[in-house]
Amino acid sequence: MFVILPDLLNPAHRQPFTVSAVWPLFLSYYALGVLTILPRTFILRSSLLPFYPVASLEGFCNTMIPFGWHNSSDLETLNGSISASMFFMTMRSFEWTFIKKPLRKYEILKDQDTPVERPLTISNVLTDGFDLFWNQRGIGWSWSSKPFPGRDTPPLSIGSVLAKMLLKFTVLDASQYLILCVCPSINNPGSGSLFNASLSLWRRVAAAAFCGVCGGLWVWAIADSSYHAGTLIGRILLCQPASQWPPNSRQPWLSTSVREFWSFRWHQALRHFFISFGARPCGKLLWRPGAIMGSFAVSAIFHHIALWGLDYGTEFSTAGGFFLLMGLGTIMEVEFTRVTGLRVQGLFGWLWTMLWTLFWGTFMIDEWARRGMFSNDFFPEYLRLGKLLVDTVITLSSMLTGPSN
Repeated sequence: MFVILPDLLNPAHRQPFTVSAVWPLFLSYYALGVLTILPRTFILRSSLLPFYPVASLEGFCNTMIPFGWHNSSDLETLNGSISASMFFMTMRSFEWTFIKKPLRKYEILKDQDTPVERPLTISNVLTDGFDLFWNQRGIGWSWSSKPFPGRDTPPLSIGSVLAKMLLKFTVLDASQYLILCVCPSINNPGSGSLFNASLSLWRRVAAAAFCGVCGGLWVWAIADSSYHAGTLIGRILLCQPASQWPPNSRQPWLSTSVREFWSFRWHQALRHFFISFGARPCGKLLWRPGAIMGSFAVSAIFHHIALWGLDYGTEFSTAGGFFLLMGLGTIMEVEFTRVTGLRVQGLFGWLWTMLWTLFWGTFMIDEWARRGMFSNDFFPEYLRLGKLLVDTVITLSSMLTGPSN
């Protein structure tokens, strides 16, 4: 197999993920963000640069399993998030070190439509450094092409955000429960697959396809519910304006092209990261196809590192291949338009997009399932609204379709 990352240490030799284990990396990352805002700090930023790869690798290998929830692997999935986040922070530190001019935070004052730069006071710099620490989309920052993308959309009320978060938590739980109902063997990592060999060919394919759709909903629900939780924290506790929290995704199931799906309908949290390290350098070498494949190649590496953090194999993953195929599908659409003069859109565009993403996505979801991604308990039993909903539907269906006495 093609191995691109080293094996992790034995779980018994690793330490729990704690503040003391990662504070050097987080504190230096925050310090770099502050220096990125201030002028004439290149030498100081450069002096911090060698620290990040070493600290991140230490975090990759030594501070993951067990995560600390009741000394079990109930939330072992978060190890993948930890490894991906540390990789993201390391790569971003390179970008911040070599920026050409300081980053600036914008704000919209009352009775004023045009954003203005926040003055470089001590309190502003320290709070803006904290904002930069978490800000992935560049909302309100000079490094984003659209610092205020949600200004044309009426902001949601706090109650609406809370309702959306609860709804997507329910979708998350229901989709995971459905996958486990159809394929119970995957509840034990490494022992099952979405493609159940004991079923006939067509039942096996149908079950895997159904779980692939549920897996897509699961990923969408995780991304959006987490974003809504962050929105509530930002708007309630930090008193941030609604403009800083535009929609995270835009009904991706309505996409009528692969390009539309990934350009703005799917979540855009990592768009700048993929463009900076993939699209721009590869586009200069191989023009538009290079820019497209470069962006998806960085996405493939990012998601492969997330799976690497689960410690269920180090060979190049199906998840990585999925994103490369999404880049290929986007290039195919560009070439189709160039040759025919027709855009990929409408009903046929929707069918093409759903087939291309769900077909290859099912294999990616299968790998996630085999590596234990769906065997984690995200909610305590008494808060599993999705499971309650699915069980209620199954019970009612049984009562309606059961034999009469």
